[in-house]
Amino acid sequence: MNIHTVEILADAADPAPQLPAIKSKIQDIVAARDASLEAITRAAETMGAAYDLTRTANSFAAQAHCGRKYWGLDRSGSKSYQALFPDDFDAAASVETYRRQLDAAVWSHLLELTGIREMMDVTASREFDDSLRGDVTPVTMENLWATFETLTGSADLIFARGLATAFARLDPRFKSHDAFKLGARMIVDRAFSEYSGSFNTSWAEETIVDVERVFAKLDDEAPQGRGLIQEINDDRRTYGPQQSLTESKYFRIRGFLNGNAHLWFTRDDLVTKANKILADYYGEVIPDAAPKDEDPATFTSRSNLPAKNLQFYHTPNAAAAQVIDYLTSREPLNILEPSAGKGHLVRPLLAKGHTVTAIEIHADRVAALRECEGPRCAVIEGNFLNQPARPVFDAVVMNPPFYKTHWLDHLRHAYEFLKPDGQLIAILPVSAQVAETTAHVRFRRWAEKMNGGGRFAMFTDLPAGSFAEAGTNINTVVFRIRKPR
Repeated sequence: MNIHTVEILADAADPAPQLPAIKSKIQDIVAARDASLEAITRAAETMGAAYDLTRTANSFAAQAHCGRKYWGLDRSGSKSYQALFPDDFDAAASVETYRRQLDAAVWSHLLELTGIREMMDVTASREFDDSLRGDVTPVTMENLWATFETLTGSADLIFARGLATAFARLDPRFKSHDAFKLGARMIVDRAFSEYSGSFNTSWAEETIVDVERVFAKLDDEAPQGRGLIQEINDDRRTYGPQQSLTESKYFRIRGFLNGNAHLWFTRDDLVTKANKILADYYGEVIPDAAPKDEDPATFTSRSNLPAKNLQFYHTPNAAAAQVIDYLTSREPLNILEPSAGKGHLVRPLLAKGHTVTAIEIHADRVAALRECEGPRCAVIEGNFLNQPARPVFDAVVMNPPFYKTHWLDHLRHAYEFLKPDGQLIAILPVSAQVAETTAHVRFRRWAEKMNGGGRFAMFTDLPAGSFAEAGTNINTVVFRIRKPR
């Protein structure tokens, strides 16, 4: 994919003597920003001095009229001079407020100028704007180059993440690493109001804009943006439920009486490009798992023989905290962590006061895990699938291997370790929730049956990119059920 923005930014970060036009523009922007800030600083200092003189004048005036005030001007509707010269003016705070507003506007403009905003999905763009409402990084040449060099190196990733987010918003199946391929058609449920016939929510509009943006960028064209929404509105001019058809450069968009919108892709070559980017983004390397007959000795280094190394993605801190928050009891619990890795779930569980039994098959990770060992933490080196089930635990908290459906075997076995009314909480690939294979459908039926009357919503999305720091962009969910009493 040829992304012109990447080339522009790469040139802009190049310190070579032949600087491209965009660098000259940015230098002019920074110079104007600095001049503005210098002028407002002088103005604030002048105003501060004026207010100081006003306070002195007020002091003398108070002596002259013995502190008495004349209210006639106020009664006639005129403002008193005290309102014009407040006592609490802070020159430094005023300049800083001005600086934050100025720099926020400059950062937003530069995102447009460089084309980075066109690479972002609606959610990422909104998050960027929200970040400008607090502490705003000063606009300096040094900060600009550092920021845009980072964005340059991440431009493909930004676009891929935006593509993945756009389609995940459209259909939950596209959040799954093994069900993400686009076909010829997509459906936007309830895009239009069943009463007025107009767009039902801004969500539907944003989703269509996002998808159009993706295809335009894949085609090296400028996105149409809300222009496409206007075209759809123009084709739905009457009030009430109605059918409509809008032809755009990349889609046929048909609206139906039930409010749904169907998008047919008209460019197979761009669909192929999108699928390739999604495959690269999600990756095909998913953590491996030890089969039931595997022995821990397989993973122990022996003389001149490397240890077999299962692919391992640890649980990031934010994901671990969210999982542990789902434990409903405030009392210390007896908890099993059957795929403990290096203890990324074990440590926060211990910090909450729980007692943990941790099982891990890989010798190197067991060595790291033993740092947690103590009166409230037992470490077992072994294959969890070979451990005899003992229903003695108040909860099982786990991040099982995702490879194929090995996580399914781990969950079924973990369930047998729960006491009545015990909780099973696990991080799973989103395919556990959305995939339609026989194994996935049977798993969800089993979970519904075992969920003690359905007291929990079984699946809750973790934020997109929750496992990025661990080396995978796979989308994940928290799965939880409770064993019947």
